[in-house]
Amino acid sequence: MDRDGLTWFGLAITAALVAMPGVLAGGLPLFPLFIVCVGLACTLHSGSRRLVVSTTLRLLSRGAFRTAIIVLGAVMLIQLLPLELALFMAGDVLAYVEVLAAVRLIAANARVQVIRGMIEAKTDQWRAAVRRRIANRTPRVARPSARRRPPSPDDDPAAGWAFA
Repeated sequence: MDRDGLTWFGLAITAALVAMPGVLAGGLPLFPLFIVCVGLACTLHSGSRRLVVSTTLRLLSRGAFRTAIIVLGAVMLIQLLPLELALFMAGDVLAYVEVLAAVRLIAANARVQVIRGMIEAKTDQWRAAVRRRIANRTPRVARPSARRRPPSPDDDPAAGWAFA
């Protein structure tokens, strides 16, 4: 066995170790087992080794490799599609809420104008009634003050007992 054969045997052993938990769990991990079979075949037969290497190089060369990367990127980006749709719908909902709020503010402003006019009319009525009352009121006449008699010294609470 030469150096290339040892490399392929190492690949087969690594794939076998990767496949082992799946096999022990009762499953059948097909890709790792396929790599084990290919690795063992390439370890034992140099023609198989040349076929696998040339096929792999042809698949990963130029356009095919670029196409594989583009497809892989597209598959990764498709995972973001639900998030983008959610954000798109949230934006639409926000626009709807904004329009609804604007319409309600316009309607509220129209109602406020009517209520303000009613309040101004009631206030003007109240002011006119107060002005009429003030105008109809008879002026007060100053009455002469009644004379009081001066307080007697006996009524003084600050006075104390007098002893003779």
